[in-house]
Amino acid sequence: MSVKHLFRKGVKAIKQNGLQNTFQKTQRRLLTKMGVNRIFKQENVQLNDVYQQIIDLYKHKEITGFVILTSGREFEELYNQRTINLAKYLAEQGFAVLFVAWQWDDQEKLQKSYQKVYKNIFQVPVYDFTYHLEKLAMLDEISNKTYITTFPAKLFYGSTDQLKRSGYKIVYDIMDEWEEFYKTGDASWYNRGIEESFVRLANLVTVVSQPLKDKFSVIRNDIDVIGNGYNPVLSGKGNISLRQELPDGKIHIGYFGHLTPSWFDWDLIFALAKNEQFYFHFIGHGAPEEILAKIESLPNCKFYGKVHPSELQTFVEKWHIGIIPFKPSKLSDAVDPIKIYEYLYFGLPTVSTGIPHIGTYPLVTHCQSELEVKETILKDYQQLLDSQLQYKDLEAFLEKTTWDERFAELVKRLNSIQ
Repeated sequence: MSVKHLFRKGVKAIKQNGLQNTFQKTQRRLLTKMGVNRIFKQENVQLNDVYQQIIDLYKHKEITGFVILTSGREFEELYNQRTINLAKYLAEQGFAVLFVAWQWDDQEKLQKSYQKVYKNIFQVPVYDFTYHLEKLAMLDEISNKTYITTFPAKLFYGSTDQLKRSGYKIVYDIMDEWEEFYKTGDASWYNRGIEESFVRLANLVTVVSQPLKDKFSVIRNDIDVIGNGYNPVLSGKGNISLRQELPDGKIHIGYFGHLTPSWFDWDLIFALAKNEQFYFHFIGHGAPEEILAKIESLPNCKFYGKVHPSELQTFVEKWHIGIIPFKPSKLSDAVDPIKIYEYLYFGLPTVSTGIPHIGTYPLVTHCQSELEVKETILKDYQQLLDSQLQYKDLEAFLEKTTWDERFAELVKRLNSIQ
């Protein structure tokens, strides 16, 4: 990460949090990095209690195995994210899940620490987990034990040797092109050497796309592609997108997700918005203030901010077409956007840029130019009104791409490890 980018991040942090809060956070992170608090660690009664609850579940035969699952965020049951859905799937399959949530420093307080956040799922903060790794000995009688990490932070890697010696299977589930995120300044923790060590050490490596498999094939040739998915229970009613002309005569085109200019092609959107027949709807976060100001100035663009996943259906039912306008790059090429599965579940024909592989999905057209995007929107809209879009392959595709189907494949691969 460049000095210029670090300076910009610092200025932004001061603007958002104030000079004093920014200084305090920086100080805490420095002390954490120096290991000051680790030296003076104290007995952790709460962690003991969590492990005791898990071993009690095992003794009462309410679980058959134990999984440590690392996460970049706290557990939120209704958030449609890969790690959270994986935790819920494993819990439903009879595993106790220790949901190890990321902290930027060891004094950062997480709202749900030491709570049972879902059936058989217990959240703990990563530093307390790491500082008291020896306490996992309380669970030694559980023979079926797995450690799964979904992003290769050094903090997560530090536990792997001891866990492997203690009989844990190690899984690295690669859900993003972390090196490219680092280059955009969105993964400051990233270290390529650590990621490659994860790939070498793990008993099982899975990736969400073929480009990610190709990237690490120089290290090992047994990497499995297990893409992202969707949960119909979370998404709500399916097949609800708009298929008739509205009184305003406009084509309503929608997007939900991250809006950062690092990969979202705002130039393309604003060029398309010159066509007054197009009306764009944006749900999400990450767009800078100047972009939001421009959206507000345009009569055929509307920004809604963040929307709870359970409420997306109330917006999508007013859209004709979905769009995923990503800039062509190594980052976009490797992504398997969760939103595409949700779009298709809602019945949205979708136009995309920057992600070639999803162009093979039903009702999805991958485009390489502004003109191609424009022509595809007009063609899909007309076919939509004329009931000519081919939905016949969509049902079979959706049956194979639920989170349950995806994770059943992961567990199958995991069970094959000797």
